[in-house]
Amino acid sequence: MKNLSKNLLLFLLVFVLAGTTVSPIIASAARTGRVQTVVMYVGEAYESTDFTQVKSIKNTNQSVVKTSKDKKNNKKVVFEAKKAGKAKITYVTKTGTVVINVTVKKSKFEYKFYRIGKGEILVEVTNKTGAIFQDGKFKYSLKGTDGTEYLSEVTSVYSLMPNKKSYAKIVFNASAFDPDVTKTSMKMVRISRSPAYTYTNAEKKFKVKDSIKSQTEEQVVVSVNSKNTGKLPVSGNMFIVFYDAQGAPINYVSRSIYLKAGLTDTTDATCYLDMINFETKERKVFGKYKVYKNVYTSVYTDK
Repeated sequence: MKNLSKNLLLFLLVFVLAGTTVSPIIASAARTGRVQTVVMYVGEAYESTDFTQVKSIKNTNQSVVKTSKDKKNNKKVVFEAKKAGKAKITYVTKTGTVVINVTVKKSKFEYKFYRIGKGEILVEVTNKTGAIFQDGKFKYSLKGTDGTEYLSEVTSVYSLMPNKKSYAKIVFNASAFDPDVTKTSMKMVRISRSPAYTYTNAEKKFKVKDSIKSQTEEQVVVSVNSKNTGKLPVSGNMFIVFYDAQGAPINYVSRSIYLKAGLTDTTDATCYLDMINFETKERKVFGKYKVYKNVYTSVYTDK
């Protein structure tokens, strides 16, 4: 292990959110003394270490990539991508000098919001960035018709695929306030992927057969059978979105996916048709559903 720590620089991917560092994931490897090239997207945060104390850090462009020593571990350097551009990071440790050329690219996400029930808003996030992200942290703001902000919190959205939709739900206390969905806003706080892996869209290899299993006035149950016909494990999420007769979303179900090559899986997704008028006992009316497959393969490609 001592020999490895002298020769091996581990470049680690972490979330840095609200002052809390989540356990890092090994992302890529490089040897001390060799120039490493890393591509980041605005909103990503990494940390780098060679397992020895960091003595000094030089950064040619702090406005592109903010660098700092980890406050809890003096053996780590934190990288935070701030805006598109390039920077050269050089830091010196007890065992040598680490040089990393960083290119930061723009990240872009588009948002839509749908009121789907009392105290519930469905969030639709479209990834307009040319990269696959395992998940992201997004901060939303709920406002009234007069623009007054009622609630602002961070939520997670999973399996962000280029030019595809991902879904999440905002839940709030409807008895406390009634937000105007047209004034709801959201912004990206942090996105996550491992730069040591190559991510590939696996939609064509992930076969799905779906059908309505049962339907009553109170609920609709959809059965989804999936099969991984590829040669690599598939990860991601399936989003089953339910719509009314006019095509407006009324609910959704998210299913986390990890399916090894050649295997199949079956899951049920239930949409509850909530009461919208207790006097007339009128319920939401189901019209159709759609299955969104946000799935990918990830292969370790670092040398």
